[in-house]
Amino acid sequence: MKTIAIANQKGGVGKTTVARNLAFFAIERGLRVLCVDLDPQKNFSKTLRSLRERTVGDQGDELQSLTGSALFDGDAIELQPLPCGESAALVAADRELVDVASRPLEDLHAPRAALAKLAKDFDVCIIDTAPTLGNPLYAALIAADFVVCPCTMDQDAIDGLGDLFEDIARVQQLEWNADLVTLGLLANRVNTRRAFDRNALEQLRDELGEVVMEGVLYDRAATQYAKDRPVWRVQSGESQILAAREMKAVCSQIFDKAAI
Repeated sequence: MKTIAIANQKGGVGKTTVARNLAFFAIERGLRVLCVDLDPQKNFSKTLRSLRERTVGDQGDELQSLTGSALFDGDAIELQPLPCGESAALVAADRELVDVASRPLEDLHAPRAALAKLAKDFDVCIIDTAPTLGNPLYAALIAADFVVCPCTMDQDAIDGLGDLFEDIARVQQLEWNADLVTLGLLANRVNTRRAFDRNALEQLRDELGEVVMEGVLYDRAATQYAKDRPVWRVQSGESQILAAREMKAVCSQIFDKAAI
């Protein structure tokens, strides 16, 4: 099982949008997908529960299943992820995830052990992360093989990239996860009508080079509206078709980089 974390400490940069579309992309490729929601806002979980409702007939609220906070039990986990169709399963976010920030450092390695116990049943794992630095992000990065960093072209998001890359480097250099690979910075919600967006993206490419992914997600309403299905399944006009094409290209690039 290959594990991809979608990470940025800034909220509103499109982490969940990327995570849900990567999950749908994997499902449509016939892969067995484990979706892990480590964000207490639970938006990734809502998407997968909606998929379960369409394919199984209920949201699984009455079932006991593995949750995000329970991953911190490591390989002592007893429950299983919630099935969401034939080839997808969910480790849902729960309220107890807010306590991760105060956990001791040694606990942050437990989710990696928990996912290793589940690995034989899945081909790929997608982790959606909380918009915060520190322990919650460290736990996701320690558990992952790869990390993708969505970023919008606003000054606050760009200014925060230094802290994000420092945290990734710390995980690697302290050998908490020395093999972690950054697949790239993904420019998201880029508005080509705004000079700031165009200039910011050009500057990021100049400064970071190949760290910035070739694929770009432009600012299209269709991408934001597709919360319970992949963007490419809601085509109904030129904007929707372009959004679908861009999202599918980005997902394909990410999977190619990860050799999935």
